[in-house]
Amino acid sequence: MDRPRTSAVILALALALVASRASAQTEEANNLLGQAGPGVITVIAYGPDKAEILKGSALALAEDVVVTAYHVVSRAADAEGLNIKGKKVKIEGLFGADKAHDIALLKLKGKVQALPIGSVDSLTPGARLFALGSNESGQVVIAEGTFRRPIDAGEAGKLLEVSIPVPEPFRGGPLLDINGQLVGMLLVLDRGFKVGVPVSSLVSVTRAPKAVEFKAQIPEDYFETIEGNLFAGRAALAFDEQMTARLHMEKIVKLDPANLAGHIQLAQIYTQQRDYTAAAASYRKVTQLDPSRGEAFYGLGQILMKQTQYKDAAEAFEKAAAQGQTGPEVQLELGGAYEAQQDWAKAAAAYERVAAAAPPEAAAAAKHRLGICRTNLAEYDKAVAALLEAQQGLPKDLKVREALADAYAKAGQIENAEAVYFTMAELNPNEAKTYYRHLYQTATAAGRHDRAVPPLKKIIELDPKNETNFYYLGMALFNQQKYDEAVAAFRDSLAVKPDFAHAWYQIGSSQFQAKKFKEAAEAYMKYVELAPEDASGWMSIGVSYLQAKNFEAAIEPLKKCTELKPNDGVALANLAIAYINLKDTYSAKEIYDKLLTIDPTQAEKLKKYIR
Repeated sequence: MDRPRTSAVILALALALVASRASAQTEEANNLLGQAGPGVITVIAYGPDKAEILKGSALALAEDVVVTAYHVVSRAADAEGLNIKGKKVKIEGLFGADKAHDIALLKLKGKVQALPIGSVDSLTPGARLFALGSNESGQVVIAEGTFRRPIDAGEAGKLLEVSIPVPEPFRGGPLLDINGQLVGMLLVLDRGFKVGVPVSSLVSVTRAPKAVEFKAQIPEDYFETIEGNLFAGRAALAFDEQMTARLHMEKIVKLDPANLAGHIQLAQIYTQQRDYTAAAASYRKVTQLDPSRGEAFYGLGQILMKQTQYKDAAEAFEKAAAQGQTGPEVQLELGGAYEAQQDWAKAAAAYERVAAAAPPEAAAAAKHRLGICRTNLAEYDKAVAALLEAQQGLPKDLKVREALADAYAKAGQIENAEAVYFTMAELNPNEAKTYYRHLYQTATAAGRHDRAVPPLKKIIELDPKNETNFYYLGMALFNQQKYDEAVAAFRDSLAVKPDFAHAWYQIGSSQFQAKKFKEAAEAYMKYVELAPEDASGWMSIGVSYLQAKNFEAAIEPLKKCTELKPNDGVALANLAIAYINLKDTYSAKEIYDKLLTIDPTQAEKLKKYIR
């Protein structure tokens, strides 16, 4: 019975602690509401038919001047306010506006309490922030959240990123710091997008000589105007609200198809959203509206590169350069477009322009690409020179060294290529085996089998349990006519994998080339045990016995070969030679007659041996 009672006491204490904290927060917010509430009104906008069209909030800069969001009153034929006590406040009309930032000044007939002016500079990320505004019923209430950061939204001005859960009628309400100082105005835009406007923007709005009655202004839906969508779109873009920004910018170009700013912003948004087809269309529209926009040609070129439309991309980059886009990035992209088309000469020319004028790092990157182009043009000396310079500027870039090794190899300078690959293996041990394999393949392709041996031995050190590594070493030695060493390497391969048939075959071939025909035949016999259906193994046994002058032993393997490949003229001719040496002219003549039909060339060679 004691344990439940103890738990109940603990639970009661925990609930009391939570309740006390909640009470403290509510009391603090209520204090701010009591202090600042008289400086906030609910704004209700009415249409010509006296029907309510929008509800928002406003904050007092002076006893008879309040600020709200312009979009709250932009369609109004009339408007009225409600103070914190629910009493009506007469609004004379519009007293000033900054449409570019969604701000409107309203002149009151009555009086309200001006809010104390603070500064955004007093806020730090994570600071507590309070918003006052109207709820759906028109009552002025308070909400608490946090300040995140100021954001430079370009032409949309300096804005505030805040996190405060509020309903839409809070639009136009004040943002207060912990001390109750006015630091900004809260906007609630389309799709629930919330943004703060700093107090400095509010107090800088020019006031009209006198208020303009709402019925005297031309009503407009702010978010159906170019100005409203520009502000909302740029703000959304600054806050990385991509879809919201896209919708506003698409409205702009629909309202005004010749709006350059809208098309430029849309192109950037589409690019970030990876809608490359739409991005290319927007950039093309900009270049049609203003052919001098080099940056639009550059953006178009970048998009076309992503779409692998390299020819069109090169044309776009050329136009960008012609319109004054002279930065190294344009020429680098141009070189890349020509390189993708394998137009190595034009690519090299573009990279040379970068190398001559760009900052050191960009110049080194250009020389890297230039070296690759020169290699593809078979201008190996120029390629090596460019890549050595690139290596000086980018000493840790292994791709530069790999390109240098390739240039050396194609120039026939295998020793230099070897030095580069060995250095790369030291710099990047995790990829050492890959570099050694490249070197082995390079040396083999160049016919430099002597230079294939060192990297193969390195590979074996790194991977001694792989039978193919020993096999390739054996082949490199075989190609140097080092047959005894080759046999040893092939036997090492078999030590790892005893049923590795090809190793036995190559042992046989090595012994054969060393004129050890008996040993060759024995090795080939091991091969056919593992690969009995391979006719070449049986023929190799027979030929080895022929060379060893053991003609009788040659008969059966050669017959087996002809069973597997009945029309193999070489196998039949060798079998006939065995019969001839055994004085079996009859059998040899039978083969000769068959060869006359299936392989006249071999028959002609055999003819002189048949009497």
